[in-house]
Amino acid sequence: MKNTFTVQQRVLLWLACSAIFFEAFDVSIVNLALPVIAADLHIPVAVGQWIQTIYLLSFGGFLLLGGRLCDYAGSKRIFLVGMATFGVASVLAAVSHHMWLLLPARAGQGIGAALAMPGGISLLSRHFKEEKQHRVAFGIFGAFAAVGFAGGLSLGGMVAAAFDWHWIFGINAPVILLVLITGSLYIPAEKVDVRTSLPVISSGWLTVTLLLLSYAIHESGNLGWRTLPCLAGAGVSIFFLLRFDRRQAQPFFERGIYSSSVAFKGLVAFFLLGCTFLSFIAISTLALYEVMGWGIQAAGWLLFPYSIGSALVSRWVLPVLFRRAGVARTALVAFCCLLAGALLLGAGIYTHRLPCYLAALLLVNSIAISIGYPALTILSLTGVAPDKQGLAAGLQSSINTIGSGIGLSVTGLCLGAFRSAVDVSLLYALGVVAIGCVIAVFQLSIQRRGAAATYQA
Repeated sequence: MKNTFTVQQRVLLWLACSAIFFEAFDVSIVNLALPVIAADLHIPVAVGQWIQTIYLLSFGGFLLLGGRLCDYAGSKRIFLVGMATFGVASVLAAVSHHMWLLLPARAGQGIGAALAMPGGISLLSRHFKEEKQHRVAFGIFGAFAAVGFAGGLSLGGMVAAAFDWHWIFGINAPVILLVLITGSLYIPAEKVDVRTSLPVISSGWLTVTLLLLSYAIHESGNLGWRTLPCLAGAGVSIFFLLRFDRRQAQPFFERGIYSSSVAFKGLVAFFLLGCTFLSFIAISTLALYEVMGWGIQAAGWLLFPYSIGSALVSRWVLPVLFRRAGVARTALVAFCCLLAGALLLGAGIYTHRLPCYLAALLLVNSIAISIGYPALTILSLTGVAPDKQGLAAGLQSSINTIGSGIGLSVTGLCLGAFRSAVDVSLLYALGVVAIGCVIAVFQLSIQRRGAAATYQA
């Protein structure tokens, strides 16, 4: 494929990809270091999962608001504000020595990413309008998420072991400073629509509801019968949020974005990917410590080749799959790899055999996420009008992140419920992952013939 991007387009593509890279990077980099963080803060690992969950929920809850802010104040301004917020919050997380400071800092990172991501997506939509360039740009954009996931997973262990866990957040600052300087100079300004309303109430309402839902799932073992009122309260809150939103002149959950059933099913698959992938990561990293007996530094070096493998798959394998199999079948292959990896991980944990574990990491960390995320990004935008693609992409990321938060909450519940039997808790949580993978494979198999989107190299 000949590169037809101009110099400015390459710079803008790099800036947009930096947003999704850091969002994925800071999700995964905490996983391997989480036991070290929990030990240093004197909290159980199950409680430490909130360091992940609060980030995911603040990101998912404010993504759509970030998209509306791009229309209101301009994508350049919101992108730079989001990256700056993410950078400041990263510094605060790097100097945190108590949960009461680390959790707000992680929430700040989530909000910053929720502003920067729609800004980056808007840059791609505005400056890559030709169909072939548009597909290539969004394919690269999705691939950077996979590289960020894989790279953060390995670096989290190595940085925490070689220096201190605080540096897993501090290493963001220099690169983000470079992004801010480059973005200020190279991103062109655009006209803004000051008539666009800002659904602040709906966005905040959604975030609080998601926090209540995750709290009920995550702490059900401690709450007992009080879990049911919390779940009921979350359900009632969602019902009234939707009723309130319908009465707004510019609703938060805008209708008519998706005219294609392929895009809608892509969203469902994105939700399931969020539920299953991060649960797999949480289980596999904990298995390294509790079952395989690896230290944090050794685990980081063990996972490092998989980050390289993810980059190679994104660069060489993904375009071939898109060209020969099409986007939908590529997504189906990704979910099959995720399912096989989950089963192999279960076998490795049960038998304590390292080869099964390594094969599971290869299938999931290097292949499934590297081809699945870009494919679902394109599928979920199929048939969406050009002026709605930024909002649709924000909704897609929000749904994926909400699924991740719920999946991690279920995983935390399993880990907390089986404190005295690590193998049982891992296999139980793995069962949730496997069920989600089976449902996702069924969902993708339905839409194989319906997806006309194919990648032309």
